[in-house]
Amino acid sequence: MLPTGLLPHLDGLTVEDVLVYAGDATFAVAGIDGAAECPRCRHCSNRIHSRYRRTMRDLPIGPNTVTLRVRVRRFICVNRGCPQVTFAERFPTLGRPRSRRTIGQEVALEQLGMALGGSAGSVLAKRMSLPASRSTVLRVVLAASRATPLTPRVLGVDDWARLRGQIYGTILVDLERRCPIDLLPDRSAESFAAWLREHPGVEIISRDRGGAYAEGARQGAPGAVQIADRWHLLKNVGDVVERVLARKHACIKDAASTLNALASKSSPSASVVANLTPESAKSQPSTRSEETKEARRARRLAIYDEVALLHEQGHSSREIARRLGLGRPTVLKFINALSFPERAPRSAQPTILTPYEVHLLQRWMVGVHNARVLWEEIRAQGFTGSASLVRQFLARWRQTPGSRGPTPQRYAAESAAVTPPPPRPIRALSPCQAKWLLLRDVGQLSIDELAYREELLRISKELQVAQFLALGFGRIVRELDRTALPGWMNEAERSGLGEFEQFAIVLRRDLPAVEAALTYKWSNGQTEGQINRLKLLKRQMYGRASITLLRRRFLPVA
Repeated sequence: MLPTGLLPHLDGLTVEDVLVYAGDATFAVAGIDGAAECPRCRHCSNRIHSRYRRTMRDLPIGPNTVTLRVRVRRFICVNRGCPQVTFAERFPTLGRPRSRRTIGQEVALEQLGMALGGSAGSVLAKRMSLPASRSTVLRVVLAASRATPLTPRVLGVDDWARLRGQIYGTILVDLERRCPIDLLPDRSAESFAAWLREHPGVEIISRDRGGAYAEGARQGAPGAVQIADRWHLLKNVGDVVERVLARKHACIKDAASTLNALASKSSPSASVVANLTPESAKSQPSTRSEETKEARRARRLAIYDEVALLHEQGHSSREIARRLGLGRPTVLKFINALSFPERAPRSAQPTILTPYEVHLLQRWMVGVHNARVLWEEIRAQGFTGSASLVRQFLARWRQTPGSRGPTPQRYAAESAAVTPPPPRPIRALSPCQAKWLLLRDVGQLSIDELAYREELLRISKELQVAQFLALGFGRIVRELDRTALPGWMNEAERSGLGEFEQFAIVLRRDLPAVEAALTYKWSNGQTEGQINRLKLLKRQMYGRASITLLRRRFLPVA
């Protein structure tokens, strides 16, 4: 017999034999007590009826898996009034009745499953000499006992995407204890109100601007203080500015054209910049890509006209989306835009030539204009692209289109004309980019961005008003200046901007929650962080996890 002092979970057992073969250690163990307690009547009995062997998997020892062969005795109950005639002795420190795994191995598999999920947990368990299938790991996770959460005093509520754009659920977070409380399968007002009725005692509810949670809070906890999340308030006013810019997209393009014209006048290569203006572009033959862009724009314009027509006829956004086969956010974007929202051109992306542009510019400034010579120079520095790529890049710097520069045999840098390359044309921003240009601090803008912003505000008085109102609302929210809110809403209603007038009306509908946001310290920041953690768990399981499994892995365990 071997001592079991080094194996505390084998207390009450004796090790009779050990066999190690092919990476598996088998322990033959048996109970040492002369009597056992009946699980039903609690009477002790020493009358042995029979014996049998029970096999259990245990935690590994080094690289070896461990198998326990437990010799179990079956006793006769001495209490004649007990319906349990015979019973088997139990080992509570070793494992549950009829379990094929010890408590230690189940805990290890549960922790792996909670952290990694089924497939990844099974792979790591096998590498740790804990062989278990994906189904076994998930079964252990689902069987884990869950801690009973306390009813929170301050509750954070928000939605999360079970299937983005189609199915959403609700997450509830205790903002004081900074831990999740529950996951609801939908984001309806009824389910949220039912949860609040089952958990009375919530005093403060921090939520987003959605009407479903506001209605659910009024139904389930009418005495609770509702707080509109400050981040969502700032996002809402940013969206309002973006809608104004989408309506004034022509001003965004005019500002870019004006800055390009000023740059062309101050540049020695004015003719090159002039070639980039819309007037000269009309005379040039259109390429296949430009024709494709025009065709796509025509299709979007036709869809926009259909959406506007159906909206004028009184159809809802959901009905319009169903009829035209569009997403509801796209329909709402077209409805809120007072004119067709143009798409801004894509910003330039870095290429394999980007690290060598500084060298090309320096050599160009000293008179080296031959693309072949410049390509050979940067190829010696590690450039792996072709000469045609360099030739296309330099074409924008040439005053005479198609000019290749002096050939290497006739080349003389000292006699070459020094022609600095023209500045890159300023692209028209998208409404979203222009929004951040208007709302950021002056110290965060570059010289070109500041010039673009000043030109944009000079062109449109409405954008000046929109910037003034947005910055004023941002100051109120950041400084929690509740007293300035009524005056700001009056200014927004008299601004003449339909987007801000509508925003002020919406704020008045939810005014108690907005005023509470400027009074209390609570916000939904902790809730958003828990949503990010939930997204990580969902993506670990490739988005296939059920709400039950997500709740097990996400919520605290006992």
